[in-house]
Amino acid sequence: MPKMSAMDLKPLLAAAKADALAAVSAAQLAEERADAMDYYLGDMSKDMPAQDGRSRAVSTDVADTIEGLMPSLMDIFAGSDEVVRFEPVGPEDEEAAQQETDYVNHVFMQQNPGFMVLYSFIKDALLSKVGIVKVWWEESEQEERETYYDLSDDQFALLAQAVAASDGMMKIVEHSVNGDEPAKPEYEATS
Repeated sequence: MPKMSAMDLKPLLAAAKADALAAVSAAQLAEERADAMDYYLGDMSKDMPAQDGRSRAVSTDVADTIEGLMPSLMDIFAGSDEVVRFEPVGPEDEEAAQQETDYVNHVFMQQNPGFMVLYSFIKDALLSKVGIVKVWWEESEQEERETYYDLSDDQFALLAQAVAASDGMMKIVEHSVNGDEPAKPEYEATS
């Protein structure tokens, strides 16, 4: 096996050292998080162990502090109509920035439980030194079916023209004419 040069060995040793320090730091952080949760729940047995047959100390200072901070922090982040605001770069961007602001706020607060997401995120950050929010985008197709009755020939022609112009987004599934009854087309729309 060929010998490794000092230039090749230094980065390997630096990476191994960084990994070792990260593991020590992660273990220390995990211990601090466990202690914070114990303190939040009022468990003081680690710092003030109780003697057999005696009462034990309980302190809810951590819980009181976190719960006391939450309303103020929630007011800062979710207390207005705009949780997010896009700033225009120039005068030509003002309308687009307002539209983006309205859309993102609607998606975050109306289509999703934005208040609860922020509440959980902030509380986790205060309690365990990290707050994590997972964000993703889902695309799905929705099919709708509509039925039209008693259409005149002109109305059906307009509907068929709209379906043809939809580039495959809509199609006529069924069309029937019963004696003197007008056409009864159905179509599906996929958006």
